[in-house]
Amino acid sequence: MEQQGKRQSAILKIIYFFLYIAFGFYLPFQGIFYKYVLVNSDGTPAIELIGLLFLIMPLIGLVGSMSAGILADTLHLGRYIITFCCLIGSLVAIGIGLIGEQWALSVGLPIKFMLIFILLALFYLLLQPVIPIIDAETMLFLNRHADRADYGRYRLWGTFGWSVATIAMGVLLFYHYHLPLILYGTAFGYGMLGIISLKGIKDAPISKPVKIPWGHLKKDTLFLVFLVFVLGHGAINSATFMYMGYFFDDVMKNPFEIGLIFGTWTLLEVPVMIYSPALVHRFGSRWLIAAGLLINAVRLLLFSTFTPETTFLFKFGAALLHGPAFGMTYIGIIDLVDRQAHAQMRATYMSIMNVARISIAGSIGGLAGSWIIKQWSSGQLMQFSGFALFGLVLFFLLVVKGYGPQKKDLET
Repeated sequence: MEQQGKRQSAILKIIYFFLYIAFGFYLPFQGIFYKYVLVNSDGTPAIELIGLLFLIMPLIGLVGSMSAGILADTLHLGRYIITFCCLIGSLVAIGIGLIGEQWALSVGLPIKFMLIFILLALFYLLLQPVIPIIDAETMLFLNRHADRADYGRYRLWGTFGWSVATIAMGVLLFYHYHLPLILYGTAFGYGMLGIISLKGIKDAPISKPVKIPWGHLKKDTLFLVFLVFVLGHGAINSATFMYMGYFFDDVMKNPFEIGLIFGTWTLLEVPVMIYSPALVHRFGSRWLIAAGLLINAVRLLLFSTFTPETTFLFKFGAALLHGPAFGMTYIGIIDLVDRQAHAQMRATYMSIMNVARISIAGSIGGLAGSWIIKQWSSGQLMQFSGFALFGLVLFFLLVVKGYGPQKKDLET
C-alpha cells in the first residue's frame, strides 16, 4: 500500500475509534438516562413516553440517512457530511444532557418530554447517516487499495473505542452518579469524530454529479429479500439493545458492573475482527450471519435468567457471547451488502440497509420492547428476543441464503 493509502488507512481506524467512543458513552446508558429523567409524579419511569421516543426517533433518522447516502454517492461529499453532522450533533447532545441537570428537576414531565423530543429528533436526523457513510467510505477504500474482507480489521478499532467508553462511563457513574455525563461524553466523541473526518479519504474528490443507477437496485432481488431479513433482525436487536441499560439497571448491583459488562463483552469480538478476512473467505456471509445469530440467541436466553442475586461471574461469562455474535453477524452483513452494491451506489446501499436495520426496525423494536416490559418485565424481553432469533436463522438460511465460502480461497 502506497504512503497516501497508509495515511488514509490510519485515519479510517481513528474515525472508527471515536465513532464508537460516542456510541459507548450513549447507547448502553441511554435507557438509564431516560429511566430517571422521564419519571411520573409518583417517581416511576414513564415507560410509555420512553417507548414513544424509541418508536419515533429511528423513523426521523430515516430521512437523514437516505438523503445523506444519496448525496454522498452523487457528489462525493462523504467526509464533509460526517463532519457537519457530528459537530452539530455534539452540540445537540450537550443540550439533551442539560435537561437532566438539577435545575430541570422542577420542570414538569410534559415540558421535559417535549424538550427532549425536539432535541433527540435533531440528534437522530444528524447522526443516523454517519454509520453507513463511514462504512461506505471504508469499503470504497478497501476495494481500491486492499480487500473488502479486511473490513473487520478497521471495525476492530471501533471495538477498542467502545470498550474504553463503556468502562469509563461505568466508573464515572459509580463514583459520581451524574446522569448528564452520558450525554456530555457522547458530545465529546462526536466532536472529535467531526474534526478528524475532515482529514479523511481524499481520493474521491468533488466532481460533476454522478447519475445513480437505480435500475441495478430494482433488479437486485437478493438484496431486496435481504432487507426483509435485516428488518426482522434489526427489530429484535433494537428491542434488546435500546433497553439493555434499562435491563441491566434491574439486574446489576451498581453502574460499575454495568459499565464493566458493556466494556468487556467485546473481548471475543477482537479475534473475530482480526481474522475477518480468513472467516469471510472460509465461511462466507451465509454461515457467518447464521452462526452469529445462533450465538446471540443463546446469549439473550441466558440474560433472561439474570436476577440481582445471580453471580457476577455468570453474568460476565454470558455477556462474553456478545463478541462473536455481533462480530460474525456484522462482518457478514457488510460483506453481503458490499458484494451486491453497484460501484456507484455503495453509500446508497449501506444507507438503505441501515434504514431497514436501524430506522424502521428500530421504531418497531422500540415500541415492542416498551410494551413487553410494561406487560411483563425487561427479563421477558430478553427471553422473547432469544427465541425469535432462532426463527430468524431459519428464514435466513432458507430464503435469503447469502454467499458461501469462496472456492478459490479454499483451494489455495
